[in-house]
Amino acid sequence: MLVFLNPIYLWGLAALSIPLALHLFQRRRTVVVPFPTLRFLKLAQKRSASRVRFENLLLWLLRSLLLALLALAFAMPVLRKSRAGNWLARGRRDVVIVIDTSYSMAYETDRGAVIDTARGAAEELIGSLAPADRVCIYLAAETPRPLIERPTTEHAAALQALRGVTWHHGSSAIDAAIAQALHTLDQEKDTRPEREIYVLTDGQARPWHGFRSATDDHAPSSDGSSVIAREHRDRIPLYVLLGGAERPENTWPASVTLTPPLLLAGQEARLTAKIGRTGPARQLSLVLSCDGAMEPLNRSVLAGADSETPVELVLPALPPGLWPAELRTTTDALPCDDALGFMLRVRDRLPVLVAGPPGAVRYLSAALAPGGGDAVTVVAPDELGSVDLAGYEALFLADALPLSGQAILAIESYVKAGGILAVFAGDGAAPGAYGDLPFLPAPVRGVAQIPVREAVRHIGRVSREDAIFRDFRFPQGVVPTLALKRVLLFDPPAPGGTVVLTAGDDQPFLLVRPLGRGLVFQFAVSAGRDWSTLPLTAFFVPVVHQIVRHGAGVTRQPPAAPLQTELPVDEYLPDFRADDRLYAPSGQEIPVRDAGNLVRVVEPLTEPGLYTRRRAGGEPVPALFANPARDESRLDPVTPEELEAWTGFKTLRVERSPEALLAAAAEQHHGRELTELLLWLILPLALAEWWFANRTLRQGTRLTESLAIDPAGKVTGTATT
Repeated sequence: MLVFLNPIYLWGLAALSIPLALHLFQRRRTVVVPFPTLRFLKLAQKRSASRVRFENLLLWLLRSLLLALLALAFAMPVLRKSRAGNWLARGRRDVVIVIDTSYSMAYETDRGAVIDTARGAAEELIGSLAPADRVCIYLAAETPRPLIERPTTEHAAALQALRGVTWHHGSSAIDAAIAQALHTLDQEKDTRPEREIYVLTDGQARPWHGFRSATDDHAPSSDGSSVIAREHRDRIPLYVLLGGAERPENTWPASVTLTPPLLLAGQEARLTAKIGRTGPARQLSLVLSCDGAMEPLNRSVLAGADSETPVELVLPALPPGLWPAELRTTTDALPCDDALGFMLRVRDRLPVLVAGPPGAVRYLSAALAPGGGDAVTVVAPDELGSVDLAGYEALFLADALPLSGQAILAIESYVKAGGILAVFAGDGAAPGAYGDLPFLPAPVRGVAQIPVREAVRHIGRVSREDAIFRDFRFPQGVVPTLALKRVLLFDPPAPGGTVVLTAGDDQPFLLVRPLGRGLVFQFAVSAGRDWSTLPLTAFFVPVVHQIVRHGAGVTRQPPAAPLQTELPVDEYLPDFRADDRLYAPSGQEIPVRDAGNLVRVVEPLTEPGLYTRRRAGGEPVPALFANPARDESRLDPVTPEELEAWTGFKTLRVERSPEALLAAAAEQHHGRELTELLLWLILPLALAEWWFANRTLRQGTRLTESLAIDPAGKVTGTATT
């Protein structure tokens, strides 16, 4: 039905009497004209009298309609809808407000941060509710969190709760938040059929991907994490505020990769950074800093449009230690992701353990420590059971089989904890001895003698996707060939095992297999000269160093830790002791719990930045860097057409400003306001009245002039037309 929000202005309808009075007062007086004959005047009067009356009546109606429409416009008429009838008042409603709290909501627009815009829109929405309407508020974080879980009519309490809403370092899942809220409403005894959902977000496509991949045929589960039922999508209207920029731009450091992953003191390394970009290509500044270890490196970079641009930086020789580093881009509208922190662990040496008889380890120990020193420790195979393997980056077995059961168990535990094992063949090991090591990359079938005419083989790389040998380069000018005398023959690789290098076209030369967090390498030849010329080739040294530095590097401490994730202490903090304490950047202690099997786990990290470690009586030292998930930095915008296709809601309204959203809410709450429509009708009616009034005036003037009537009302003649 039709209602008025300002009914007092309806008194303006009384002004309809004004044009009526004016028309009655200004009726044309009959002009008495003394003329010998009235034949021509009577004829003219007869022809125009009816037209004049009609035109005057039409002019009066136009003016009256203009005044009526003006009065109605000021009265703000509203057309209310109904479920039962054509135009009836609405009943009580449940309103669900979902606010995106991912860190993309920190994006700065002309209105300020998007999260502030969303919070203000939520406050206005609650303020527009009727006293009997209920509201619940959910925050669409990575794990949806209810701010007002149960629908309530205490609007003041809801407004108070909104004051503390802000963005957090993490992503969001809008579909899960809506499903959880609707599940809560379904459990209410006072279930109201009239429901509305308002989603306040920035316009990023990523939070809506849950709708895109979900099936619509299942109702929400008991935990509220299921997809939204089809019956809800068909019946409940969804209103979405895309409060961010229509074409957002953002730049962020996406990732860093070290080559080699283990840094040695006094040796340069290469850092490959990927710079993400949303928006057109942009020239920007890139700064790499490492406090206390080196001078900042500045680089001008052209970041490609809507892509990730790789940038290579050369790290100078760094002193030993654990150094916090930071890669920072030019500050933009989303400053919280402009920096990526990570740790640079520089070692003065890489301790390696070699087990085998003296003749078998001669060339291997020299290749691992060309300059001598204490980097390589050599032990007899029967001593492995009593050696603490945890202090070594890698373990090489050169003709060391068979081993005792105790030694095999110790080696297996060492590798599973992140160690590196490389096994060379030898004359002392029968093919069956390799079966005692079930974790080898491939079962050994036997030993083959190579004819002299087939001895020379080219060393080839099977795949460039292998993480260990992806960046491996043979020494410049070296032809990767060797002469074979004997080789191990392998059965097909075990699960997870792969061939890395080949000797010839089809002879596996080096295989690798992951075991726990470590790696197991297996050579088809021995480490001495009796099986091949491998120790005499120029690539022998690079290959064994590749195994140690790159192999151990990919199994050790990552350069940075992700937020919102439980961290195994022995993976991210390998030197962490039982009496150590871990502290967040704010100084708050982070609990570390025992997860069993001698594994301790750091509780999920929620604060980005540098975490420190402190031992009893000691000073805090850098431990790890935590960073937000970089996927949230991709501000690829979502379109209304995509939202309609992904969400499946039958009634969907997408607005880009809080004002438009509030207008949509007012239409939903009160019906459709007709004020704007009335104002658009008044304009053409006013133009029509002006044109018609002037036309009537001109016709009266022409009639007076055609009869040559003087000011006294006497006809003096006829005018020339």
